[in-house]
Amino acid sequence: MVFCTSVCAQTKQPAAPALTVSGGVISQFEDGAAIPSGQKLVSGETAFFRFSAQGFRKSEEGRVQLTGHAQAFDPEGKPIMPVEEVAIATSLRDEDKDWQPVLHFQFQVPPIARPGTYRIHFEASDDQTKKTATGETTFAVAGLDVPSSPTLVIRGLGFYRTADDETPLRVPAYRSGDMVWMKFSATGYKYGEQNAVDVSYDVSVTTAEGKPLFAQQDAAVERSQAFYPQPWVPGAFSLTLQPNMRQDEYKVEITARDGVGNQTAKATATFRVE
Repeated sequence: MVFCTSVCAQTKQPAAPALTVSGGVISQFEDGAAIPSGQKLVSGETAFFRFSAQGFRKSEEGRVQLTGHAQAFDPEGKPIMPVEEVAIATSLRDEDKDWQPVLHFQFQVPPIARPGTYRIHFEASDDQTKKTATGETTFAVAGLDVPSSPTLVIRGLGFYRTADDETPLRVPAYRSGDMVWMKFSATGYKYGEQNAVDVSYDVSVTTAEGKPLFAQQDAAVERSQAFYPQPWVPGAFSLTLQPNMRQDEYKVEITARDGVGNQTAKATATFRVE
């Protein structure tokens, strides 16, 4: 006969496995091949992300309970999306012993985003063992880069032949009756609640002597809110030259206003009619 002199020893529970994560695959469609090395995403593109977990607990009944999180950040460390969460709760049979859970996410590169190296932080938590494993991966984004500014400024004011041209004219010269396209970016404005922006701009055209030919207030207004703080506001404007426009030099002035930060900025550029 065996007696317990103090506290009887309890049945020893097996050690919880070491939870780990792996994979971190970014693709252009769900469950697709990983984006090749060197390939870059572009502003506004939707991408898919997935990773797998290993070392999770399977209960005596075969129950598995996992929660996954993922969040992407821009080159400056600003999140481009809220933390996304997915859950896996399932029961496995003996023949599922090699099953590996894959956690799927979907995200969009901001419509206006700086180029550079972005990163995704991801993690999986085992709801039964309360253990968490984390990982990171990176991806590259291509596109226009507008240098930031501490105060409101207009950058890159240039003239174009058409609205679709990406490179400004080296010599901004037009003929009477042509359409003149101008593009620029405003940055350095302040943000309101929920990254609200309130940016507008006026356009005016004068002769070389300063005689006004055209003026339009609030030629465009950008008022919006977003999770990701829009780094700049693109601007574009066109005007059609009169058929009898005199051959001369003309000056365009852009006046941008920041309604949140109460700032004003101006930029000028000239073109010729030949």
